[in-house]
Amino acid sequence: MNSERVVWLEGDADPQQVGVKNARLAELTNEGIRIPEGFAVTAAAYQEFVREARLAPAISQEIRRYRAGRDLVVVAAAIRTAFRDASLPSALTDEILAKYEELGGDGTEVAVRSSPIDTQDDVADETFLHLRSGADVLAACRRCFASLFSAVAVGNREHRGPDHLVAAMPVTVQRMVRADLGGSGTVRGESTFVRVRAAWGLGDPVSGDADQYSVHPGGRPMIVKHRGAKRAKTVYAGLRGTDVVPTTAEEQSGLVLIDDDIQELACWSVIADKHFKRPMELEWAKDGHCGELYLVEVRARVLPVVTIDGPVRTVPVLQSTRDR
Repeated sequence: MNSERVVWLEGDADPQQVGVKNARLAELTNEGIRIPEGFAVTAAAYQEFVREARLAPAISQEIRRYRAGRDLVVVAAAIRTAFRDASLPSALTDEILAKYEELGGDGTEVAVRSSPIDTQDDVADETFLHLRSGADVLAACRRCFASLFSAVAVGNREHRGPDHLVAAMPVTVQRMVRADLGGSGTVRGESTFVRVRAAWGLGDPVSGDADQYSVHPGGRPMIVKHRGAKRAKTVYAGLRGTDVVPTTAEEQSGLVLIDDDIQELACWSVIADKHFKRPMELEWAKDGHCGELYLVEVRARVLPVVTIDGPVRTVPVLQSTRDR
């Protein structure tokens, strides 16, 4: 049974506890869509950490200094340092390590990232890749908690009004998807077609450089393929960084996705639009080791606003003959 400190990313999840991005992903597991296996360290766990480590007085003191004129960057850095130096509560530590052990334990590669509840804070996502030990996972969780107090996030909360002591930061721990050895891209529905963009490596591919697929889903799907140049790809570099490297001649001449992949992504797009009752855009990744596709993010799609510019015409009013 899941505690409210640490929960698996599956089924119905409270966005106020696991973050909006995680909640959307978890919902779609009920629809049969594949996401990287993992768990969330919840907002309740964050608040327990702040309380047990007695961080609230330090936060309040630094905020008072900021309001008295101290530099925002200095204040935010002092709060983050207090977070990184504090110890996690033993009960929370045990639950995080137990969940990591269920994923495979030491030696199992995971990604740890922050998962904001309030996107208006404009918290930059803190992400740690290729972590292979419980100790590294715990350290990354503390740093993700601390990311709630970036200078931008503190300044935004001061401007908007929410109490810094009420805010919370969930953390996500998921198996690494080796998209750097496979591919990644986006998928979205447009009218009766689904559009898929794909490139080798990580991240949203550069427009015009990626493969483009147009799919008409159904019992006998129709697929139109346009091969992109795919001159470069993004790969992992270290615990937090990425590098851009040239692609090989074989990668440039080939297609990132096979027909079964394209059809599966198109099906996911239709399911997501229907589930959320609005157009959605999905980010996906293909693991280069196992060849499986994974959904890594789902967000509401902002449709373009169509405006018509031109002279305004005056339309004459026609009167019936009876009015003449």
